[in-house]
Amino acid sequence: MKRVCAWCRAEMNQVGGSGHDDGAVSHGICERCADNIAFQQGVSLQLYIDSLPLPVLVMDNEGVIQSVNAKGREVFGKKPEKGVRLLSGMVFECQFARLPEGCGRTIHCSGCAIRRAISLTIETGEPQSMVPASISRKSPDIPSAIALTITTVKVGDGVLLRVDYSGGGAGTLSAGRKAVPS
Repeated sequence: MKRVCAWCRAEMNQVGGSGHDDGAVSHGICERCADNIAFQQGVSLQLYIDSLPLPVLVMDNEGVIQSVNAKGREVFGKKPEKGVRLLSGMVFECQFARLPEGCGRTIHCSGCAIRRAISLTIETGEPQSMVPASISRKSPDIPSAIALTITTVKVGDGVLLRVDYSGGGAGTLSAGRKAVPS
């Protein structure tokens, strides 16, 4: 079984043993990325995530966005403000987050791949890698559906959520903004 870093996608090593499919892939974190996370202990988390080339959100243990990196602010056009509880559905402009019940409380939310991956990582501590996700959106100048893949890793009491654009709609996450490179 091949082992790949969930953050930079570098091949790390082979995991052997009986019962492992030779074509299967396991995910972890490579030494370089782990060193970067360790390095960030002396650097603010915001400075560290701003250095990453893909959109990354920092979620607390309740799934509330605490921070968005520079690439995420560019792509989503949103930045959490102090005192504002911003949930992922609001950043991704999910049509169901706009319903009266709000993000995470509608009947549609139970099937949300982003919500499930974040919750699973918070509960188990296990990273989720390249999970397919789809956002249903409703706006005249924004595509109606966006296909993404997301990766989560538990860091302290929170979760880092990396977003990769995988297609759908007109190729953008937000009107007038560039698509997220995959």
